[in-house]
Amino acid sequence: MLKVVSNSSPIIHLNKIGYMNLLETLYKKVYITDWVFDECTSDSQQIE
Repeated sequence: MLKVVSNSSPIIHLNKIGYMNLLETLYKKVYITDWVFDECTSDSQQIE
């Protein structure tokens, strides 16, 4: 299986346009660091 690592930008922007499911559809599992998780889930980003 292909391992995918992401920074916060694609996650934040895909969420803003309503395409968060695209990552799961393409890759099934995406690995992120704790720092990326914190940035994506901060109050200013509001990812659900």
